[in-house]
Amino acid sequence: MDGFRASSAAAVYKPRQVVFSEGTPALGLYLVCSGLVKLYQSDRLGRAHILDVAGPGSVLGELPGNGDQRVSVSAEAVTESQLCFLPRQSLVSLLQRHPMIGVRLAGALSRELSAARRKVRDLALKGAESRLASLFLQWARAQGELTPGIHLQLAYTRRHLAEMVGVTTETAIRLLAKLKRKRVIEFERRDIVITDVDKLSRLANYDEVER
Repeated sequence: MDGFRASSAAAVYKPRQVVFSEGTPALGLYLVCSGLVKLYQSDRLGRAHILDVAGPGSVLGELPGNGDQRVSVSAEAVTESQLCFLPRQSLVSLLQRHPMIGVRLAGALSRELSAARRKVRDLALKGAESRLASLFLQWARAQGELTPGIHLQLAYTRRHLAEMVGVTTETAIRLLAKLKRKRVIEFERRDIVITDVDKLSRLANYDEVER
């Protein structure tokens, strides 16, 4: 998205710095150039539920319409991240000059929508262990070929993992220990090492809801 970068303003966000907040006006779109940004919603008790962690190349925000549209999620930097922001008027001008950028942008937004739908499906149909296994598989695929011994270089705390899977921090710690006992993963400093890809895949596709 070189045209996007050329027409936008770049800014660096420190870890835990908020990019935008749920309910604020949708003023434009953000492109993640480097780093990781979590997208989350808060419930009525103020607890955060992570919907996704966006990496380089991801488009954040919602297409601003008639001026009164508001974003439905919050975004916060997990690691130091560089983002490019394209305000509504610049976005309209860019798409008029370069229609193919609009096609690529629609494709990126479509992928984000598909990922959100998979997240909702998993929360409804899968147990917590299966959701955690699915998350590890997703990260492993993003890093390259799925092979035993692949390292997941995590930039997340146990609390972040819990929010992404939809459980408490204590449950996330218990699930990690359970996967280790099953010889599916190992810990190496801050990394998680996948030791049995086949077993992890079977766990990820187990759809019975845990009780």
